[in-house]
Amino acid sequence: MEQQIDLKQLERKVWTSFHADGLLDIFLGCIILMFALAPFLNRMGLGDFWSSAVFVPFWAAILALVVLLRKRVVIPRIGLVRFGQTRRKRLAKFNILIFIALSVSLILGIISLKDSITQAWVHNLRFIGVALVCFGLAGYFLGVIRLYIYGLLIALCIPIGEWLYLNAGIPYHGYPVTFGITAAIPIMTGVVLFLRLLMKNPRPQEV
Repeated sequence: MEQQIDLKQLERKVWTSFHADGLLDIFLGCIILMFALAPFLNRMGLGDFWSSAVFVPFWAAILALVVLLRKRVVIPRIGLVRFGQTRRKRLAKFNILIFIALSVSLILGIISLKDSITQAWVHNLRFIGVALVCFGLAGYFLGVIRLYIYGLLIALCIPIGEWLYLNAGIPYHGYPVTFGITAAIPIMTGVVLFLRLLMKNPRPQEV
């Protein structure tokens, strides 16, 4: 029994350290950055769809870099672990719930696009709800506490941005400021975590 408990604790520790390399934070920060830059693309004549689609190659490049760094830098230092059935089921459940949440959000977005009288606050509430639900699920199922904080910061971007727009005259509803600062937080956190991993886990010397 004692050995079984130790193995569970070891797996939990490895599971936590797997998400402590900072690469997930950097990738999420780059996605959040889109909401800070997209308003400037609209000024160039790009519609809402293209202002999002233009970032797809950027996301793909960042994702490819994350995969490459994890394969070439992280895994040689901390090793490759195959998690047990419980962890795999937990991750599968998380993927299903995230897919459902994003699908519902997409359907509601398509419906609202066809309805010209939909108020802006409806879109804002939907965005806030999706951010809180998705990051809340990620924080719970992945066991990464800082994801709760990221979700809360994203949800606050819209009301704070509107306040800056109305009271300080910040253009584009204040989104370049609020989303820009919010994007910088996970990116900087990820860079710090990644550098700390490199310092604590030097690459093993090949024999």
